[in-house]
Amino acid sequence: MVDSRLLQANERTLLAWVRSSVALMTFGFVIARIGVWLRTVDPRGAGSVSSEFGTAWVGGLFVALGVAADAIAILRYAAARRAIKQGREIPDDPFPTILAVLVAVFGTIIGAYLLRRFI
Repeated sequence: MVDSRLLQANERTLLAWVRSSVALMTFGFVIARIGVWLRTVDPRGAGSVSSEFGTAWVGGLFVALGVAADAIAILRYAAARRAIKQGREIPDDPFPTILAVLVAVFGTIIGAYLLRRFI
């Protein structure tokens, strides 16, 4: 017999990943649109096209990262559910660490971009 608490914990974990992926996609959209805002607040008006192009790429990366996080979360949920129902160990996965590193790298890129832009 399967402990229903394990299945419910697995579902809560999936929902947490879905929330995280939606946040990443939303953040990506905001970053993609921030180029327009940067152009309006820049008194020099320099680099307006390049700033929009750069923020669009970084924003797109965050959106893609959110989509990938959601897809991988679904696969992890299904694998954990099968393991729980069959009484096996839940497979170990490096995905959370990889995602955290990617978010840190992309965040560093955004921070460096904004510092270079305003300093």
